[in-house]
Amino acid sequence: MSSAAQQGAPLIESMDDFFDRTGPIPTSFDDVRRFARFYFRSCAEAIIHPLAKRPGAAPAQKFVLTCDLSRTGLRMLHNEQLFPGQRLDIVLNGQPPRPTEVVWCKRLAPGRYAVGCRFTTEA
Repeated sequence: MSSAAQQGAPLIESMDDFFDRTGPIPTSFDDVRRFARFYFRSCAEAIIHPLAKRPGAAPAQKFVLTCDLSRTGLRMLHNEQLFPGQRLDIVLNGQPPRPTEVVWCKRLAPGRYAVGCRFTTEA
């Protein structure tokens, strides 16, 4: 574990800096993304469906913090671990829920996860 995480240092920049960022995210020379990502810093509602291995479990309604957005997906921060293939319905800016699927999840600290999701079509 990094010394910053051990000492309780913030895992994201200050809240003002976090929400002030707008526009396209700078790319690196080895970025192979098909579509550009844009800062999209907002609170969103997520309806998190249980894993297929937990039949009978009800979807959970949670709030997440979005980080960035592209034509094919988004990155968000959440306080629970999610797993690749897990389904979510994301409500962005009061619009109808968008079905998504978790592609990756990275633990930043206890109770803090960065989650990459791709938009899907209805199953």
